[in-house]
Amino acid sequence: HKKPKEGGISAVGGTGSIYTYYGPKEKKFANLTKSFATTDLPKIMPALGLGDEPIPLWWTSDFINSSPPGTDAKDEKWIVGEFNCSCVGISKCLAAYCKDDTPNACYTDIAKKDLADVKKISDILGEKAIKILIKAAKEKAKPAGPGDYFSGEPVDVSSLTKITKDDLGLLPQPAKPRFKTALVGAYVRSQPYGGSDKSSNGH
Repeated sequence: HKKPKEGGISAVGGTGSIYTYYGPKEKKFANLTKSFATTDLPKIMPALGLGDEPIPLWWTSDFINSSPPGTDAKDEKWIVGEFNCSCVGISKCLAAYCKDDTPNACYTDIAKKDLADVKKISDILGEKAIKILIKAAKEKAKPAGPGDYFSGEPVDVSSLTKITKDDLGLLPQPAKPRFKTALVGAYVRSQPYGGSDKSSNGH
C-alpha cells in the first residue's frame, strides 16, 4: 500500500511516498483480493483482445479506493489505476534506487530483511517461469495437429508455394539434431489429390 507524501499527489516510486506492506492473505483487502482474482482477472486478457494468451509472468495492478471513508470493506469500490508489465520493480529494492540525494545507491543498501523478502518473490517468479518453459517444451514435443505447420523452419521456405493444408502428424524439429537432412514432398497438380500417395492435407 502506498500513499503520497504529505502535500503530494503522486505515489510513484522515488517521490517520497509512504509504503506499507501487506501479505496476500491480509484481511483488510480480502474482499478486493478475492473479487479481483476470481471475477475480474479472467476477463482482462479477453478485454484486451488477447483471450488466447496467458497473463504476463511478472506484472502489477494499481488500485485506487473510490469509496467514502468509513465504507465497510465488503462494500468498497476499487478502481484500477494502471496495469504494468513492461517495467515492474520490487518495492523493497527502493533503497538501491538512485535519486538526487542517493546518487551512489546500490544493491548492498537494501536491508537484509528486505533482501530475504525480495529473494522469496524472485524464487516464486523463477519457479513459475520454469513451469511455463517445461509446459511449452512438452507442447512442442507433440506431433503437429490439424492446422499446425511445423515445416516452415529452420530453413526459410517462404519463397516456395505452399500446397499442403497442414503438417498433421509431423514431429517437431529435434532440439539437438545430430545430422542435417531434408524431407521433400512432390505434389502433382494434374493428379487427383496431388498423387496416389497423398493424404487429404496434401502430404
